Amino acid sequence: MKTIFVTIVAVFCALTLFAGGIAVAQSTNWMDELSGSVNFYKNRYPTTDNVPANWNPYLSELTLMKKAAIRGDQETVRVGMGKWFKMLKSREYGIHPKAADELFRIAVLTTPFDEYKISVPAK
Repeated sequence: MKTIFVTIVAVFCALTLFAGGIAVAQSTNWMDELSGSVNFYKNRYPTTDNVPANWNPYLSELTLMKKAAIRGDQETVRVGMGKWFKMLKSREYGIHPKAADELFRIAVLTTPFDEYKISVPAK
């Protein structure tokens, strides 16, 4: 009887961890999509007017937000996305205007604004 109980508890714990892992993965997939998009435009537009663009701050911010989302820190994600949208709007770090516009559109389509209570940015 004790062995059956231990087995049931172990299976339940494993299923709970598995389900939790799936939920975390689904809640951060949009950030992976944004990172992939940044890398695409980083390769497509490495310079603006022959001046190298610095794409690292965009990727770093997404990495920080993903870690925060995994921890359940929605406030950090909310603030980080606000900062990320502002960076795009200002074309900070010399990124190409066309890349910034495209990334902005992609982010508006993929970001779960309601889940993280992120304000929809004005373009």
